[in-house]
Amino acid sequence: MELNLDATDKKLLGALIRNSRLPMAKLAKSAGVSREVATYRLQRLKDRGILLDYVTEIDMEKMGYVGAAVFVATKTQRESEIREYLKNSPHICWVGEHVGIWDFGMSIFGKTIEEVDDKFRKMQEKFKDIIIDHRFTQHKRNHYYYEKLFGVPLSRPPPRGKPHSLDQTDKTLLRELALNSRSDYTHLSKKVPLTAQAIKKRIKTLESGGYIKKYTVFLDYSKLNIYQYSIFIVNKNVDDRRKLLAFLEEHQDVCFICEYIGDPFLEFGVFVDDPYKLRRIIRVIEESFPDNRIVEHSLQKEFVSFGPARCVFE
Repeated sequence: MELNLDATDKKLLGALIRNSRLPMAKLAKSAGVSREVATYRLQRLKDRGILLDYVTEIDMEKMGYVGAAVFVATKTQRESEIREYLKNSPHICWVGEHVGIWDFGMSIFGKTIEEVDDKFRKMQEKFKDIIIDHRFTQHKRNHYYYEKLFGVPLSRPPPRGKPHSLDQTDKTLLRELALNSRSDYTHLSKKVPLTAQAIKKRIKTLESGGYIKKYTVFLDYSKLNIYQYSIFIVNKNVDDRRKLLAFLEEHQDVCFICEYIGDPFLEFGVFVDDPYKLRRIIRVIEESFPDNRIVEHSLQKEFVSFGPARCVFE
């Protein structure tokens, strides 16, 4: 599909999606421009509202937290209030507005599934006059493939090293990287009493220990004339499920896959530049996997990234 970007912007964003901590010199080289041009282009993408955040994807399960995907249907009243609540809650990350069965989707995290349930019940009580229905499913695995949109190879997690127990310095570094994955060593050295070289070593240990999964960016794809859809497909055959996962991972238009504990369905995201293209994609999937059934799909726009919930640093 054709993005509303020129070749240089595509190369810069493609490189950042794979690794948003790439040094500016290497980032500029990947796009075939000078550092000054790369710096100007990135600022322009931010000013245009396309480049929203530099994100660090952190394994919250390794931090001792569990999460659930929650979808809610609401009345139109107090919509701005619920948006602000979702944006500012320390237990919530990844939030999207939906057009379809649901109005909002989110991920809620806590130290136990009971705590997650409690956080949702409190939200439900606060907005009991406008929440009319919901779905609550516990996360199993999430996979993101946004690189596909820019024609760059999928990034893979670094090889695992020895198990590592977090101390307060590690948590501080993770928190700062979560706020801005491009935070340099000068900034980080103001947050922890370590030299740049010691910080670099700590970060490498966090990467190899699996705490840091990826450095990437959060984009507003609607500014690129791209539509993102969330699709739920029912699948009860274990062997067929593996084939379906492999098929979706390789599909050029699939941008994420979510698996849930104890549920027969998968959720996956699709990017299209024409809403009618979605129908063709669904038909191909249904013809390739006739025993599966697509049960719902909705247009979505994310306004909180899939970076970690703030509660994991408390």
